[in-house]
Amino acid sequence: MRLSKHHVFWLVFFGGLLFFASAMVWYTQRVLKPYPPFPEALQALESTPALEVRPTAYGWVFVPGKARGGLAFYPGGLVEPEAYAPVLRRIAQAGYRVALLRVRFNLAVTEQGKARLAIQEAPDLPWAVGGHSLGGVVASNFAASVPGVQALVMWAAYPQNDLSSQSLPTLALLGEKDGRISPEQIEEHRAKFPKNTRFEVIPGLNHAGFGAYGPQRGDNPATLSQEAGWDEVARRTLRFLDQTLKAP
Repeated sequence: MRLSKHHVFWLVFFGGLLFFASAMVWYTQRVLKPYPPFPEALQALESTPALEVRPTAYGWVFVPGKARGGLAFYPGGLVEPEAYAPVLRRIAQAGYRVALLRVRFNLAVTEQGKARLAIQEAPDLPWAVGGHSLGGVVASNFAASVPGVQALVMWAAYPQNDLSSQSLPTLALLGEKDGRISPEQIEEHRAKFPKNTRFEVIPGLNHAGFGAYGPQRGDNPATLSQEAGWDEVARRTLRFLDQTLKAP
């Protein structure tokens, strides 16, 4: 059967449309492919008699025997949240209820209000919100707009909005070897941080060292071991929480 020009046109048109749609799906999957957690991170999500870890509607929660405060944590962009379990477990073992938030497409900007669900579960605790990289940006937006948040923890991040008029206690924790957040970028955005922000730099730590997910595009190699990096991030974050979270 001989095809008319009309039929040929539509065959070419729909064939091109199908090719374009397939290319877009492939590109989107490639671009949005997340960094998966290391096995050590999954092990850190297991419960013990001293620390309960359970899945929730918002992600996971680490519940110590007696919590003296809470930390709701947003993961970095395109990083599966489980990757932060090793550091967050260390914080929970020191007496803090820690909520590890799961967000759509592994992008915290898709669910900026997710921390509310975690705080509503334990409203009597003093709460901080925090996050890594893009998660830290979202945490700063949340902390600035939700009354009752007592402190802000930003790992390798700077605020999107100008928070300089706020007195919110803030920890800006940075890695010396970070290849994605340069000292120049931090200096450029320093005026946006809350006025009493504490800036701390961890020697030898890179951008990916805050979690357990391996090398990240654009990052520098770390000169600090993985376990030592996790210990140092947890220690400095705990010191900040101990000083700023006060029971009502």
